[in-house]
Amino acid sequence: MQDWYSQHRVWVQPPPRRSRGGAGVVLLVLLVLGGVGLIVAAALFGALVGMTSRDPQIVLPDPPPSVPEPTVAQDSAPPTPAASEPVTPSVQPEPLGLPARDWPPLPGPNSTHPDWITLQQSALYGPALPTLDDCPTPAAVFSLEELEGAARAQMACLQEAWKPTLASLGYSTEDIPVFFYAGDRVETPCGEVVAPALYCSAQGGAIYFGETTLNGASWHDFGVKDMAGHEYGHHLQSEAGMFMAEYSVGGDNESARRLELQATCFSYAMMAHDGSFEMTREVYDSFEPYLRAVIEDGIHGSQDSVATWGMRGLYSATLANCNTWTADPADVD
Repeated sequence: MQDWYSQHRVWVQPPPRRSRGGAGVVLLVLLVLGGVGLIVAAALFGALVGMTSRDPQIVLPDPPPSVPEPTVAQDSAPPTPAASEPVTPSVQPEPLGLPARDWPPLPGPNSTHPDWITLQQSALYGPALPTLDDCPTPAAVFSLEELEGAARAQMACLQEAWKPTLASLGYSTEDIPVFFYAGDRVETPCGEVVAPALYCSAQGGAIYFGETTLNGASWHDFGVKDMAGHEYGHHLQSEAGMFMAEYSVGGDNESARRLELQATCFSYAMMAHDGSFEMTREVYDSFEPYLRAVIEDGIHGSQDSVATWGMRGLYSATLANCNTWTADPADVD
């Protein structure tokens, strides 16, 4: 048995690129190999690879009421210099912090089936998100060597930060290996994969970054952090047993979207706890256009859904705020 889960991301109106031409297309793919439960999560720029059709939709039970999530307020703006002081014309820094934004509460768990419990009541949702210390400063990268330096540093930061949480949950705290390859294909324990980046769950998990990752990471400062967080989010899902549970409850288009939208939310939740940059309004405003640029094909999430779950992640104190598995189908369309 072989099923592919995927996500497209393409810049509809990309900002000016700092190098290279053409807009990048990102495709995220999870490959489930029956019998051994191997998963591949791949971020693919440029071409659709190995995707098969899936059943149209699963139906969730009616959700019960749930508890609202808190929001984070924006810091005040810097003071204006007194009129008596000479003022040198300059660009004032944007106020730091997330703008105040009200998020609707997520529905609570609504099923007692073991696989739905794995998805809706995961132990991942309990602990506070760890602070990411010593992560690299966000920056675009322009060569495989630069990509390796930035992605390896970001992955080391993520893995070190999550170790106490993983230990408390009884999950493996072993660092998963990170590999880099030229071109667009690589041989992995999950088979040969054509992709710029991927996660393979075999042998405890591994993440692979290829040269074609540069199609996106060369013009967006947060491209490496976005991709590393998304792929590591798939590793967290794998550790929590979500991949096989997702296949068991339906393995269809809707459940695939729930899996991918959750990984996107995970990535931005981690980014919000990354101390390597200041959350200015300029940085904040750059995220939604990036998230909203998706192909709407019924499997990968609508522009609204991807943007909503990514931005929601920024306001998360725990991964419970990324529980796509209790959300109404209209919110994971």
